[in-house]
Amino acid sequence: MKNFTLEFTNHEWNLYTEDKTKVGTEVLKVFPQLKDLSYLEDEYTSIVASWDSTEKVGYIDIEITAVRSDSTYPFNYKYDNFSKFVEALNNLENEIEINKLNVNDWEYEKEDPYGSRGLSIKDFI
Repeated sequence: MKNFTLEFTNHEWNLYTEDKTKVGTEVLKVFPQLKDLSYLEDEYTSIVASWDSTEKVGYIDIEITAVRSDSTYPFNYKYDNFSKFVEALNNLENEIEINKLNVNDWEYEKEDPYGSRGLSIKDFI
């Protein structure tokens, strides 16, 4: 396959070539090293991943919404090597868990900036 665009959006993989488009499991047959990422998406997490073979560039965009607020936090990654792009996709579960922990920490710190660090007003007097 010479020119193609590979994209994960709306809970499924899409492969766009010059002659046709493949969707879902058809894409996984062409690229067996990819896995279905839809199980990582939930009401707080969305994933958009794309690779353009013409430009030889790939992007993974993860957006995490904080549980107790409406704040969203984007995490954007860019790749210029297809094998590193696929490797990052296969390690995405760990990356998302780390990002979710970071979001929870940031939200907690935003609510109580001093108490979250173990400080009180007595520390400043």
